Amino acid sequence: MSITRIRYFVEVARCLSFSEAARRLYTAQPNLSKQIAQMEQELGFPLFVRSHRTVKLTQAGEYLYDKLKDLPEQLDEYFSRAREMAEKGDEGIIIGVLEGQDVNLVLRERLARIQERFPRINVALERNSYQNLRSGLESGHYDLIITLSFDVEDDARFRVYRLYEKSPAIAMHRSHPLAKKVDLDLIDLKDEPFVVISREESPGGYQKLIDSCSAAGFQPRIVREPRSLESLLLCVEMGMGVALLDQNTRLVLSPDIITIPQNAEPMAVVAATVKRELRTVVQQTVEILARQEEADEDK
Repeated sequence: MSITRIRYFVEVARCLSFSEAARRLYTAQPNLSKQIAQMEQELGFPLFVRSHRTVKLTQAGEYLYDKLKDLPEQLDEYFSRAREMAEKGDEGIIIGVLEGQDVNLVLRERLARIQERFPRINVALERNSYQNLRSGLESGHYDLIITLSFDVEDDARFRVYRLYEKSPAIAMHRSHPLAKKVDLDLIDLKDEPFVVISREESPGGYQKLIDSCSAAGFQPRIVREPRSLESLLLCVEMGMGVALLDQNTRLVLSPDIITIPQNAEPMAVVAATVKRELRTVVQQTVEILARQEEADEDK
């Protein structure tokens, strides 16, 4: 049974129209009809009941459609993934890095160690959002991602390696009335509007704000829930609200923003994350990135 015939069958079953299926498949209708007829002949039973105006699936056809309807898309994904693997080779890896994070110095130093020890490894870096990093790691697009631990540590699909810690901080526009307050604490913001990453984008990040404010004795008044960390940072820069962030974002370097460390808060952990089944070259890479004695040198 050829993949082409299966693809043709699924499309006709989806459309219940040979002419429409032929249009979507960019083939001639007579060719499509011939392929379906040959598939039925090979199977030994009909897949469709045809009349002058309608096309219906037989009971056997319905069963096969239910089992095969996702196969063409799955095969496309498998072939695409295999093509990516072939292009980057056995000694190539793709690392996804959380957007908005200032990790360039740490990455540059540690990747230099990797290149020194494994000169054949070709490393590609990409910036992306919380959700896209998780899905990219699961699909195999990324071999390794660098993100905040609260976003991945409860996911049984992944293994998380701590890289380094940063104190969380209150971030607000420099013109905010509280920006000059000495020893500003989270409780001082109980009446302030907050911006926080949406719970769909990062359930862990959203919950961290709720838990931190609850521990301080209040519920935050959330006015915006951006779908990306970059959008959240932009909201703070525009003075739309205050945020509780780690001190590893680019806002620390912004002249318009003030960040006040919250030493009483749990430390934010930057983590390297991989799937539980991984290639040897990826295992070697993440072990070097997370090696404790080298991590201590970076602090």
